[in-house]
Amino acid sequence: MTIRPEVGERMKLNISRPTGDGLSASAVAFFRGMDRNRNRVASETSLTCSELRALARIAEAGSITPKLLAESLQMTTGAVTALSNRLVALELVTRVAHPSDRRSLLLVLTPAAEKITQKVYSDFRALIARAARDVSPDDQVRLGTLLTAMALVVESDADLIQAGPAR
Repeated sequence: MTIRPEVGERMKLNISRPTGDGLSASAVAFFRGMDRNRNRVASETSLTCSELRALARIAEAGSITPKLLAESLQMTTGAVTALSNRLVALELVTRVAHPSDRRSLLLVLTPAAEKITQKVYSDFRALIARAARDVSPDDQVRLGTLLTAMALVVESDADLIQAGPAR
């Protein structure tokens, strides 16, 4: 797998020292790049990054209760109420009755919000394609398999890890 030299040089400048090893530092650099893209889209749409993240979570779920959205975003339900009030006022989210729980409701994207989330995902795919243009198709498959496996471990173990070395 080859990476263009200028990318490696830029990464050296953007990686903070506390991450330690090369893999962790590379992951941090990747996340920072993705954050820059999310910040750009948020700015272009006059949304906050939290609002954009909320739209993405709703898009992934199709519809979601405010409580589950709060858990997903690691926010209080009060914060999600304020956030969803703004998204409703911007006509990006609607509230609909929950089909099986009359005490609850679901948040659903409007067509305008669906366009925004499609742009986020489209930009993401374009960025990944551009970043991987010098990576062979076989290496792309291997990298995808590795990232999926790592994501599953990180997702399942995130609450178990206390700052310390891997076991």
